[in-house]
Amino acid sequence: MAINYPNNLLYILIAGFLIVSAARAQEPVPPALSIELNAVEQADNKCRLVFVAENKMGNELDSLALETVLFDAAGKVSRFALFDFKTLPADKMRVRQFELPDTQCSSVSKILINGVAACKGAAFTGAECSDAMQLKSSTSTEISG
Repeated sequence: MAINYPNNLLYILIAGFLIVSAARAQEPVPPALSIELNAVEQADNKCRLVFVAENKMGNELDSLALETVLFDAAGKVSRFALFDFKTLPADKMRVRQFELPDTQCSSVSKILINGVAACKGAAFTGAECSDAMQLKSSTSTEISG
């Protein structure tokens, strides 16, 4: 009986691919709390910051509040603010906006998430929000944590 090596090699490669694919499908997806700075808009004498938040942490957040620091164009701290994102349902996207009175948007060059003031929910002890947070900006204003 002759052994057909090219066919056997093909079967081995396909079996290996299927095993690796099945193993990856079973790997748990890490929890994520996505916060995107989506828009920065001047509204009279107020700067409006629009955020898109998505809770992929597996459970509803009853409360999320972020301690933020705003930097001016020269890189100096210009203001501290607390942004209360309120309730964030699991696996849903929410849009939240915050207005900074007496502020020109052009003077806000960077936003630093300095800490998590509140991360509450039935399944959370507090540190999960900062551990899972993913920050992104789709504006010219930088955001970091």
